[in-house]
Amino acid sequence: MTTAFRIYNVLFLGVHNTARSILAEALLNRLGAGRFEARSAGFDPSPVISPYALALLEKINYKADRLATKSMMAVMGANDPGYDFIIRLSPDRRANTLGRAPQFFGKPVFVDWHLPDPCDVMGSSGAIAAAYSDLFNHLAARVDAFANLPASVLEGCDIQARLEHMGGESLRFAA
Repeated sequence: MTTAFRIYNVLFLGVHNTARSILAEALLNRLGAGRFEARSAGFDPSPVISPYALALLEKINYKADRLATKSMMAVMGANDPGYDFIIRLSPDRRANTLGRAPQFFGKPVFVDWHLPDPCDVMGSSGAIAAAYSDLFNHLAARVDAFANLPASVLEGCDIQARLEHMGGESLRFAA
């Protein structure tokens, strides 16, 4: 008996697409390889990926040359593969001014994993690196759990609530 194999398209959205969303994209493409196709974008993208995020990716031997910051508009319209899941890692501040959420093809499940931005951490390079490491570990746990969910759960009616609470313990960066 053969079963149809489905690849789930996932978009991770952040403010600047320099750390959280880039790390999440890389993690899901690694941990969910062949089953998930992850992309990332920012509401207000920075021109470069955070060097701390790149250092973390280098530690796990992830080829970061495939990653780049990009605007949300770059993953919409003709570049929208029909996302199954859109995971917002930070609030969309633009939605308040636009009065509506951005439109994507199909009916993606919107999930909120609002996580602190390690780019906001000030202090020594050690404190900043620790903030990135905390974020990375938190994202890795969530993304690993997500990547290992069976198709029956991913396509279930309660998937949004399940994903929003997955690994939902608070994450705080040391000052």
